Amino acid sequence: MPETSRTARRAAAGTSSQANTGAPLRFHAQPITAPVHSWLTSPARSHPNAAQAKELPLHLIQLILTHLDDVADLARITRTSRLFYYMTLPRLYQDVTLRSYAEIRYTEHGRPEGYGGGSPFAMGLNTLVSRTFTDYVQSFRLVGEWREHDEDDYKQGRVPDNSMVLQIAMRAALDKMKNLKAFAWELNTKPLNALYQGLVNRSSTLTSFTLRSQTKRIPRPTTVISPMPNLKTLVVYDIDPLCYPDDISLVLLGATKLENLKLHWSPRMRDAGEESVNLMTIFGRCATAGRVLSLKRLAIYNLYTRFVGDGLERVIDTEHQEEITVFNSMGSSDPTTVFLDDSWRVNNNQPIPPNLKCFRSDHVDRDQAVRFSKFSGLERLYLVSRPPKGHSKSNSSAATPTTPSTATPGVGNGTLSAFAPPTPTESQCRNIGGEYLAVIQSHHRTMRHLLLSDHWLVSDEALYKLCQSCPNLEQLGFRCIVPPLESLRQIVKLVPKLWAIRMLVRPGTEFAETVASMDPEMHAFVMATEFWRPEYRNVKYVGLGDKLVYKLGGVIFPPKNAPAVPDGQENSMNAKRAGPVRKIELVARETVKWIDIWGLDTTEFDPEFP
Repeated sequence: MPETSRTARRAAAGTSSQANTGAPLRFHAQPITAPVHSWLTSPARSHPNAAQAKELPLHLIQLILTHLDDVADLARITRTSRLFYYMTLPRLYQDVTLRSYAEIRYTEHGRPEGYGGGSPFAMGLNTLVSRTFTDYVQSFRLVGEWREHDEDDYKQGRVPDNSMVLQIAMRAALDKMKNLKAFAWELNTKPLNALYQGLVNRSSTLTSFTLRSQTKRIPRPTTVISPMPNLKTLVVYDIDPLCYPDDISLVLLGATKLENLKLHWSPRMRDAGEESVNLMTIFGRCATAGRVLSLKRLAIYNLYTRFVGDGLERVIDTEHQEEITVFNSMGSSDPTTVFLDDSWRVNNNQPIPPNLKCFRSDHVDRDQAVRFSKFSGLERLYLVSRPPKGHSKSNSSAATPTTPSTATPGVGNGTLSAFAPPTPTESQCRNIGGEYLAVIQSHHRTMRHLLLSDHWLVSDEALYKLCQSCPNLEQLGFRCIVPPLESLRQIVKLVPKLWAIRMLVRPGTEFAETVASMDPEMHAFVMATEFWRPEYRNVKYVGLGDKLVYKLGGVIFPPKNAPAVPDGQENSMNAKRAGPVRKIELVARETVKWIDIWGLDTTEFDPEFP
């Protein structure tokens, strides 16, 4: 721990006098734990009893501090001592997020946040502009709803004052962030050219840029964003051609190091069947210049446009692609969008990524299964069956009026109409699922994470062959009839690396009602009395349906002096309860989001790459 204030003053005075006389510098006999100048400048107090305190090596303290990731904990640590203040301050300001709210929020005592001053958003921005902490900032994120006053000024051809002041303050903060690596603008108002110029000035260090487009049809200035040559990750979401989006084509043209690209369009166009998206406005400069994007990860959401060719299929270098995510795009069976979606299916001669390792989608068909047979080595496959909760991250259709349509079949207002696409029959699901399983067993024996569609009812024999062909499986999600326990043991024995199992249950089925009617403790008892066996020793998590997730612990054996089980009662409830049993705990689904077969089983948009 740090020395006392008396020791600090004595050491500082001694240093000053020795420096004047030319004598070599000598310090206190006890090792110091912070620079001398920090004792005199830190706002934190010294340890009250440092003379008797035992000191830890600095590298050990630093190692402990690296395990702290909560902002509140880091803030409290900085107020503990001078040493912790200077060791923790860079961590505290390394990742900065400012969140704005449309309405005033109140504390539990009834006072508004920021009582006696400005809002937390404004005060945080003031700290960045007026203090020197910006040298530590590596990630800067702006999130939330900005209350824009005098929106009628846009109709008069000028930007409202409060929005302009916001841009100026942000530019001032950006100009001080010399080590900025990631910037995210996720406010509901647009950034202006002044802010983009600030990002260009930071382009030597900036590697990640996230941009949220506006969702209101209010005329605003649009900007052709200048290139950022060192950019590796670009995320643009809520794109709506009728809401004055900024032009990112020059960014794509100049980003020679770009590896991750995520594009999310407003779902309004697909809902309304409106053909207003043109990919040439995004990739046109690259296609004209012959620029090929060497992307490793590509994600597309809600794309509704016609396949036009024009060299767009050659803009992305498929040799480098490792991960692809496609949701609600180009493959829907909705009759409202089938004509444009079919243009992608008919022109299915796009190059196949030979080195693809991960694929995630909410659409399955035979053509897709055929494409999977043209390459090998897939390691992670997630076929998401969970329906989206309304729209994606932001409900753009609420802010942007839908194009009027008097005869729009399909899903219009959240309910199925008489013209909605029919549900696939059981035989169709079985045939498509069989083709996927056959391709996986023959071409993708390297599979580690596999989440199958809950439309497919996998038989015991098919599951056995799948595990036999893919011995490296670590996470597996499937829907099946509950197999005999002996068969389940044999199946698990084939995949020794398997540690997460998720048994899918199709909503609305008879089995789903049976599972819901039973007490979760009953499911836990059945699993505890089965999963204690050596075959399941590596299994750590088991899921049943959409809500039940169990965490498995160690095996509890009966005591040695326990009475013997009477003959003929080995399978009774009392005998099974006596043990051996596996320790099991029911956990919330939120706690297992880090496990891919749960965390990636969603169509909701997330601006961050998993």
